[in-house]
Amino acid sequence: MTAAVTSSIDGALDRTGWVGQPGRSRFLALGLVAGLWLTPVLAVAGDALQVTNAWVPASDEVGIDLPLAMTVKNDANEADAILRVRCPFANFAVKHTVDRGEGAPAMREIKSIPIPESKTIELKHDGYHVMLLQTRQKLVDGEAFTCAVVFQKAGTKETEVQVSRTP
Repeated sequence: MTAAVTSSIDGALDRTGWVGQPGRSRFLALGLVAGLWLTPVLAVAGDALQVTNAWVPASDEVGIDLPLAMTVKNDANEADAILRVRCPFANFAVKHTVDRGEGAPAMREIKSIPIPESKTIELKHDGYHVMLLQTRQKLVDGEAFTCAVVFQKAGTKETEVQVSRTP
């Protein structure tokens, strides 16, 4: 009779039925080590990106569309992009750019808003910006909300958004 020797992780994984072939636990262990090694890199990328001066105009109406303005500073050595924005007072958020050609400027929806490396950009109504669609409540001057801005590399940034009659 031949005795099989397995590591404790092999045995634990074999009992759950996950490991069906020898050596898979080594693959899992390598994946965990690689994941732990990359985590600080992602954290550094997230710390290098800051969202400030976020605001929306005050409004007495419900169900309207409003622009969300903000400043994004990217101190990282690589570009990033805004993928999504979620705010508790709006049903939807879309990313826009403003095209200027023959005739009047026109807003166009885009998949993401590029954030260049080592740059600070302002999102405002006449360039890249986020439109918050179908507001759920009146927005009173002086109020503040927390919105989530989701970046491709830096992850989610919880951002305080001020409601203001003037910027």
